[in-house]
Amino acid sequence: MNMDMKLSVIVPVYKSEKYLNRCVDSILCQTYVDLEIILIDDGSPDTCPQICDSYEKKDARVIVLHQKNAGVSAARNAGLDTATGDYITFVDSDDYIEPDMYSSMMQVAQKYSCDVVLCDCVKESPTHKELYTHSIRPGFYDHRQLKEEYYPHLLMMENVQYPATISNCLLVFKNNAAFSKIRYIKGVRYSEDLLFGAMIMRKAESFFYMKGNAFYHYAMNPSSAAHTFDKDKWDNYCCLYQEIRNLFWNDTAFDFKQQVDFCLLFFLYNVLYEIRYTKHITQQEKKKKIKAILSNHEVRQMFHRISILRLPISWKLKVITFCYKYRINLYL
Repeated sequence: MNMDMKLSVIVPVYKSEKYLNRCVDSILCQTYVDLEIILIDDGSPDTCPQICDSYEKKDARVIVLHQKNAGVSAARNAGLDTATGDYITFVDSDDYIEPDMYSSMMQVAQKYSCDVVLCDCVKESPTHKELYTHSIRPGFYDHRQLKEEYYPHLLMMENVQYPATISNCLLVFKNNAAFSKIRYIKGVRYSEDLLFGAMIMRKAESFFYMKGNAFYHYAMNPSSAAHTFDKDKWDNYCCLYQEIRNLFWNDTAFDFKQQVDFCLLFFLYNVLYEIRYTKHITQQEKKKKIKAILSNHEVRQMFHRISILRLPISWKLKVITFCYKYRINLYL
């Protein structure tokens, strides 16, 4: 394997002092040594800034950036602006990786000269571990195969679930002209990986899926942004949806319109579920929020376009979706 290909590893760091050493050590111990490790301290109020600086002093491959807290999207963008590697990847600071992750993925990337390589991961909670994999075929895809096999679920799976590239940390992708302008939407805190991964795959000419190779260990953190109630989450999703629509609705290479609708439906499921079951607001406030969301013009248009009966989802979810569409029995 050609060891002259440098890999930039971008690690946003915020309030992760308990796990940061495990994370960075797992990167430094990689059997693939030609690494550039960019630690972005996103204004972390704990000892993370000092831990980052200590690694920069110990290993010349480590670069530390300190910035005011601006969120994970801004932190990853800062890393992308700094990266000089031939390939780029991400690691979240409370996760860790297997020692041969990058040697295995870079070997595949170089053997097939492909733009993007994806592996699987293990999701870990305090009580159990589970393999996280995807219902797409393993192996190599050229551009024709990407268009025929991958584009039909590039943004959202047919069953209204996240696509394969939702976990950007499982991707290794070329640092080339095609990807150079792809960035995260600053300020978006939920599902920010969704659009980034979709844009990468839309620009990719080739792809390899290392199905069953769970090199990455993802920590299931109940206090993370994805698992906590936020009164502004719907506004955040609306911002993300508009960006998705702007980029994919009128795509000339493939008709992504249904997938764009499914993105909005997915966001709707998430937000309304959280509103219905949160204990942080009153029942009256819940009704007001749900009514406002379901009266949203884009939501009404989406329900007009999709066929609920044809969705490959459970009958229970179909009934819930009909209730949302016709705004009945919303508060049970």
